[in-house]
Amino acid sequence: MKRLNYISAIAFSSLLVACATTEPSVKPVATSAAGIPMMVTYTLNDGKDWKQVSAGLLGWGDGVAEFKVMDEQAHVRIKQKASNEWNIQLKRPLYLLEGMRYEITVEASADAPSNIAFVVQQSEGKYETYFRQVELLSTQPETFTYQFTMPKDEINAVFAIMFGNGKPGVNFNLRNIKFTSVY
Repeated sequence: MKRLNYISAIAFSSLLVACATTEPSVKPVATSAAGIPMMVTYTLNDGKDWKQVSAGLLGWGDGVAEFKVMDEQAHVRIKQKASNEWNIQLKRPLYLLEGMRYEITVEASADAPSNIAFVVQQSEGKYETYFRQVELLSTQPETFTYQFTMPKDEINAVFAIMFGNGKPGVNFNLRNIKFTSVY
């Protein structure tokens, strides 16, 4: 029995030594002089850091939707049509750098032909728009990929997917949402 405990202790000690390292487990991300991450990849991440906007429920406009975000997918059901596309949206805050190229990829469909807008803009103030693309979705999933170069630093930006032009009862289905910097 002592021999078994001795062997177990040696094996456990060897495991601890093998697992120990002087390298950090997560490598730091390069940042700009202002401390903004230069290389970024944002996904749906089950809705973490994403805001669901239904202006009709928030009291500053019309349009109501039901959002379900899970398993790296988003399902948006329009309950009340909005007068503006931005009154119903799923958005994520971003920090963007001048001159950096970014890529947006989204796989999307709707159960009836419907417009959807992919927008990168300031999250407040003048709402300056840096990228905007409207697509007509069909019932078959389609992957949309876009690239744009940021014209200036923006620490208060958002990537928004806007559904406000959808008719009541329409279901939007999204997956493989990705916003990333590219070189």
